[in-house]
Formats: sequence, C-alpha cells, structure tokens
Amino acid sequence: MIQTLIGLNFQLTSQQEVALKKIAEFLTSSKRMFGLFGYAGTGKSTIVNLVAEQLVSAGKRVVFTAPTNKAVGVLRRMAAEKKVQGVDLMTIHQLLGLAPVKQGQQRILKQVSSSLLYMYDIIFLDECSMVTEELWNIIEERINNALLLGSNRQLIVMGDPAQLPPVNEEINERKSQSFNVPDKTILTEVVRQGTGSPLLEFVTACRIAVKSKKVFEPFSKFNPDKKNGAFLVKEQTLLKYALKKFSTKFNRDPDCFRLLCYTNERVAYWNQKIRAKIYGKDAPKFVIGERLISKAPVIAPDGKTIILATSTEVEVVEFVEDRYSGYKAWNVKVKTEAGELRQIYILHEDDVRKFKRDNNRLLRNAKRNPSLWKAWYEHCDTFADMRNCWAITVHNSQGSTFIEVGIDSKDIRRKVATKLLYLARINPDRKAEYLKEYRDSVRACNQLFYVGASRARNRVFINT
Repeated sequence: MIQTLIGLNFQLTSQQEVALKKIAEFLTSSKRMFGLFGYAGTGKSTIVNLVAEQLVSAGKRVVFTAPTNKAVGVLRRMAAEKKVQGVDLMTIHQLLGLAPVKQGQQRILKQVSSSLLYMYDIIFLDECSMVTEELWNIIEERINNALLLGSNRQLIVMGDPAQLPPVNEEINERKSQSFNVPDKTILTEVVRQGTGSPLLEFVTACRIAVKSKKVFEPFSKFNPDKKNGAFLVKEQTLLKYALKKFSTKFNRDPDCFRLLCYTNERVAYWNQKIRAKIYGKDAPKFVIGERLISKAPVIAPDGKTIILATSTEVEVVEFVEDRYSGYKAWNVKVKTEAGELRQIYILHEDDVRKFKRDNNRLLRNAKRNPSLWKAWYEHCDTFADMRNCWAITVHNSQGSTFIEVGIDSKDIRRKVATKLLYLARINPDRKAEYLKEYRDSVRACNQLFYVGASRARNRVFINT
C-alpha cells in the first residue's frame, strides 16, 4: 500500500508527499485514527481522493462522511470531479445512527437507528472543525470499540484548523477536539489553483490574519478578466449584483451565489429586501419553487424523528392553510436537495401572538415545577422554523462551497468588541482580562472573514 501511494504518477508538493507517506504508514498499522489537517488550498482533497481511489482498488470498503448534508454534497461533487468510484457518502450521524433528541432542558445525541459502521474498513470524516465535543466522544468510543464486528476499521479526520469552532460551543471559542488526534499531518503550503489565483491570495491573507492582533482589512485583487478574485463594492452594488444572480440562476443552481453575514438580524435584513424585489412586496407567505433553510431541527410528533436537520435547504412544492396542534398553521410540502418530499407545519402569522402567549405560560410553569420543562420544550418544537436562504450566516455556510459569495463585512466587524478597550482603560485591575477578550473577538472576526471567503470557488464581493 505504501509503495502504491507514494509511487503514483502525480505531481505533489514535498508537504503532500510527506502527508501521503504518513497516511500510507497509518493504513498499514494497527492505529485507529489519523488527522489530515490543512488550510484552504493546501491540497487536502487531492490527497484524500488519491488515497480513497487506492483503497477501493485494494478491495477496502470506504465511506466519506461529514457533519452536515451540505458538506456531504461537497464531498460528492469532489469525488465526481476526480472520478472516484466505489465510495459511499453520508453524514457522520447517519453512519452512527445518531440524532439530537430532547432530554430534560437540553438536546443530546441518541441512537435512533442502526449503526452502519460495521460495513466499512476506512472512514473519512471531513469538516471536523464542526464536530462537537459530544459527537467526538461518541466517534472515539465507536472507532476504538474492539468488540464491534470488523473492529480493525480506521478513521481519517480532515479539517482546517483556522475554521470556526462548533456553533454551539462558540461561546467558549473551543476548537473541536478532533484536531487533537495524536497521529496527524498538517499542510500549510497553498497550492490550489496555482499561485496565480487572486482569490486564493485573498483567502490566504484572511487566514494569516486569524493569528494577527489586528482586524483584517479586506482588499481588492483580481485577474485582468475579473473572473477570479476579491472585489470591494458598495452595499447597493452588492445588492444589485445579488439580485441579478438570484433572479436568473438561483433556482437552477442554488450554489451560484450567497450572501454571508455574522448575525441573524442582518441575514433577515438581506432576505427581506431580496424577497420583496424578486416576488414583490405583496407576495404571499410562500411561493412555489421558493428555497428555504431550516433554522433548527424539524422534529416529528414522536419527539425523536428528525424530519429536517438544522441548515437543511428545501424547495417549496405545495402549501395550504391548515390547523396543527391547536394553532392555525401552514401545511407545507417541501423537496430536499436529494429529491425527497417532506411534510412540515409552519406557524401561521395570525397565531404568532397566541403561540408566544402559551409559550410564556409554559415557561413560567416550568420554572416553578422542573418536571414541566419537557412540555415547554415540546411546545417550542411544534413548528418548523424556516427562513429564506439567499443570505445565510457564515456559521451556516461552513462545509458548503459556492461559485461566488458576497460578504457583509460591516456585519462581521460587529464581532469585534471595541468597548473592551475602553473598559481596559478605566479598569486597570482587569486590564489584562479585557485585552485578552478583545483579542479573542478580533480573532473570531478574522475567522469569519476567512470562512466566508473560503466558501467561494471563483469570486468574493465585500461590501464597504
């Protein structure tokens, strides 16, 4: 296996050759986990495809996984472009038979279907920066469980150490524990699209800024034909260009363009403006063919089955006014990117006040009697929370790839807690603490720029 991999007739950098050799050595060892880490454009995908192709040829059962369906879709496209065959693709949750289930006052991962882990020899897990501590603990336990049938399986985790931490752990700014695997290799030399890619130069500058103490300053840099690069534009220019893309290409190719923001507030602002321009200010609640994204998991009445996972994009097929769980509702039939039809219920705007009133009552009851928390959580999960997705948060975009993106830099800069500098000046005793928090906010801001820019394949537009 080692000789086959490192003897391939393929132009690799010295870093990639070292990484390939380490992976080959890992695959012939008794070790269970290996990390292939690297920044955008360093060639992780090239190596993964080379290895997967050789493994399949050697008769190994291989599966590509990622934490989200969107990230799995990127893996599927990547495999198709490289003509890699014989590899299965699914989310890591599907592989392990897991789903988030409410327990008490929180949602935890539980076994809801049979694990498919026994079917594979080699598991690739991409976008590991999105793996939470809870999920990683389960993955480690399953991979290291010697009692499982075919227990000689191995896991290769892939990810970018400069990406954002798992969204529900962002408060503590904790990097995913998956980066802590003892056997690993890290790629730092940028090679994607060659050294003549202005976009990649911009993305690399964003990434370098992640370790800087200064807020990243976007800049324009592009090819003479303007087909590749980064462009600083006025907000109205960005909106005009976005409308052109969304009006002419979005329905056929949803990955043609996206607007990326830091806050949900700004996402709502952009989506409201775009919807009014495309469908008209007096458009109905839903439009056939309209694309929506789930803000949270859509749960079936049994409280366990996930109808739609968080950040799942769907297309509206049918909708009708109805009643559901005692409220006026919209009965909406949607189609997933995999072509599967799902029926969901969305709270009707006429009953929003009633729902909130009931929700507040249940919350008050739960605070007085802890045994009633379940009733409140179940009430919160009654209806699907669906939004438009012309604009999405940078966190929601992680794991996705778009041909072009627009970045709301004004919104991203709101991540920088400048007030901490003032607090540091007037509170000498806590100066070090406040300055550290400020630097952390700068790093988080620069990470948002990096993740947003690295979603684009060709061009990125940044509002000024």
